[in-house]
Amino acid sequence: MKATLLLTAALALAPSLAAQNQVLKLQDKTRLQVHLGENETLYVDGTCDSERDIYVTIFDPRQDPSDHPLFKIDSSGQLKARFASSKEYFHAGIGEDHFEPFALLRDGGVVRLSWLKDKMYVTRFAPYGKLLGRIVLDPPAIVPGQLAVFLNGEMLVSGIEYSHSRSVRSHKAFTAIYDPQGHLAKRLTLPGDAEIEKAVEAGDSRYFHGPYAPPYAGNLAVSGGAARLGEDGNVYLMRRTSPATIYVISSSGELIRTLSVAAASASLMPISMQLGGDHVAIAFLGECSDGQCADDLVIADSRTGETVKNYEQSKIGSLACYEQSSERITTVDISDNHAVEIARWAVK
Repeated sequence: MKATLLLTAALALAPSLAAQNQVLKLQDKTRLQVHLGENETLYVDGTCDSERDIYVTIFDPRQDPSDHPLFKIDSSGQLKARFASSKEYFHAGIGEDHFEPFALLRDGGVVRLSWLKDKMYVTRFAPYGKLLGRIVLDPPAIVPGQLAVFLNGEMLVSGIEYSHSRSVRSHKAFTAIYDPQGHLAKRLTLPGDAEIEKAVEAGDSRYFHGPYAPPYAGNLAVSGGAARLGEDGNVYLMRRTSPATIYVISSSGELIRTLSVAAASASLMPISMQLGGDHVAIAFLGECSDGQCADDLVIADSRTGETVKNYEQSKIGSLACYEQSSERITTVDISDNHAVEIARWAVK
């Protein structure tokens, strides 16, 4: 179960004393008017658009294949749109329906990346959920982890090479640029991936949960990462390492720079990332005991990776939006009565 595994990375600077022990201030909470099913939960993939609408994927971990609808929720908690998953449109079978990363488009539309029957598809939706069409990406088919769309329509895709063996899970990272028609333009070799793959081969439990774990668990540094389009037009691709590693990549596939953003403790791993202005906000999570988990929220300079603000033990849920201009973050979580709960916090 990806969500469960995700919840249990230039300058690697520890937070300065001035940045430590700050406290988040809760501004308000709203709840989605439509409650989730008894077993449904959230992926830690939430994000927001320029209208402050929140997008989050819902799924039932007890189903295989599980439906993975993407919800679009406005600031008042109203469900504005629902973007269907491949289970509905492609009739996914058992073992074929993996996590379907999504990306927001400039016109308000949404694209989703799916893997089915040894092919990868990118499906495009109108802003309010209507299916517009789909394209097939050039081989190879991978277990998808992240998707981002550049301003010129080029796409960055990242994930794990697929293995047909039931006893061996692939751990090789795959990152590439595709053109708007789905043709493979350039495969990327990122400097830290080989080291992570060696760690997986050595049985490092930070990145690997054994040969019989689900395909995405073959390399949690990749599958547990995130990708966001920055205001500078580059994609920021995060690997789940500690410190968090962020590769800033152009639409031509050039590696512009590599950032390293450290949490208060090296034992914490990044679980979500959002961009705002020239800052990057990262939520880190550590081990849990008796329902209490060590966590940290770090806001860093997206040009250097240096910590700007740090909030230990913030207990905020999944990070969905960061607004540098208004110094506010938005999070999504599940309330006690099983509704999607949106909270806004001041980060001044």
